[in-house]
Amino acid sequence: MHILIAEDELLERKACKKFIEDNFHHMLVVGEAENGRKAIELAEKTNPDIIFMDIKMPGIDGLTAIKEIHKSQPQTKFILLSAYDSFDYAKEAMRFGIKDYILKPGKREEMMKTIERVEREIEEEQEKRRKESALLKEKFIIKLMQPASFDEEMIELQKALFPDMKSGCFFVIKPTVDNHLESIKNAIKAMISHSTIVLQTREVTVICMIAPTILEKSAILTLARKLNYELDDKLFIGMGFPYISLDNLSKSYFEAYEACLLLASENNRKYGFLQTNHSRRNEESPITQIGHMVEKGHSNGAKMYFKKYQETLTDSEKEALYMELKMIFTTHDIAMPRYSFTSLQTDQDWYSFLHLCCMKLSEFHQSKQYGFQARKYILAHFAETITLENVAASVNLSPNYLSNLFKQEFGETFIDFVTKVRLQKAKELMELNWYSLKEISFMVGYNDPNYFSRVFKKYYHESPKQFQQGIFEK
Repeated sequence: MHILIAEDELLERKACKKFIEDNFHHMLVVGEAENGRKAIELAEKTNPDIIFMDIKMPGIDGLTAIKEIHKSQPQTKFILLSAYDSFDYAKEAMRFGIKDYILKPGKREEMMKTIERVEREIEEEQEKRRKESALLKEKFIIKLMQPASFDEEMIELQKALFPDMKSGCFFVIKPTVDNHLESIKNAIKAMISHSTIVLQTREVTVICMIAPTILEKSAILTLARKLNYELDDKLFIGMGFPYISLDNLSKSYFEAYEACLLLASENNRKYGFLQTNHSRRNEESPITQIGHMVEKGHSNGAKMYFKKYQETLTDSEKEALYMELKMIFTTHDIAMPRYSFTSLQTDQDWYSFLHLCCMKLSEFHQSKQYGFQARKYILAHFAETITLENVAASVNLSPNYLSNLFKQEFGETFIDFVTKVRLQKAKELMELNWYSLKEISFMVGYNDPNYFSRVFKKYYHESPKQFQQGIFEK
């Protein structure tokens, strides 16, 4: 724990330092300041946990220094030192993290109790922050492991937990003997220098490694080799490829998981990346056949193939099938039905799961088709009076469904999409220089040229006339 002493009296300052060093060997006095200005400068450089601050000092007084330090270091605790029994000072100072008020010369027992009390409070706050950080990291890794979970919350978590992140990857480790998970966790902590989040289940350990540099495949392979050696070859280590973009990290997890399952089923190697030319090249494999049916949304076909192979599929192959389906949903950026692999205990569980997967993918393909038709209609009729209702009628959907479809498919509202199409066409017509702005306004579906001008300026931050003049100047 780091201590800063701010006291204008040299003898008092040295006495305070000696008292701390003699009685609290785990504490380190990182600085001494003879006035408030020096205290502010040293606090910024040393980032102390506790500051002993004299109230009355030349230049900037203690209370003013506390206010300045508190702005940038709100976690720092202050203990006031003063020869003046001033309750008003102490009451005002309480707003800025002052934990105690000691009259000089401080009695030994009083000093001991004060420092111990503040130390306990700091340790409790640090433990609370550690627990909160651990919960946030667990939330972060769980979101990364879910397909189609990339959102604003994930970005905020990354900024808060790993602001220097440049790349990341996943490891999935499956022990070959029981009760080996704690050894894995200890080895990871000892060997991996980058930030890591470790999530353990009864069967596997999932590691997300976050690096402030661009991770290389060779470095990841070397780390897996060291882990394998350290743990006496008693595990299978599946590695995901490193990715720079946060929204691609879920792919690394699925790659690591599938690689781990394949290693365990083949039992030839103990660690490795997913071989992209593996069983997927075999179009006759049960996993590939079932996956094709699910991806097309063919429920009966998927269940038929599963029924055909259900007697011969091993647990590892079923788990590989589950991960294959997860990868399909991730590729299409849609959420998978809420089934965990461990919940699929019976053949009927699998039939229900496959049916729901096919339904979701069928809806996805259908929405893509509806989105394409709606877009085609707008591009053909944007110059007319066009509404959500008449576009919905053209593709046999309800206006509310079509409105939601636009947000999902195009990431914007129906009105924004129509406006973008019209304004893009208006820019193309202006570049031709064949028509007046009034004519262009009518040609792209705006009956009021003034309204057209306002909308154009809102989107492009310049009026149609300014845009046109800019073309002529080039």
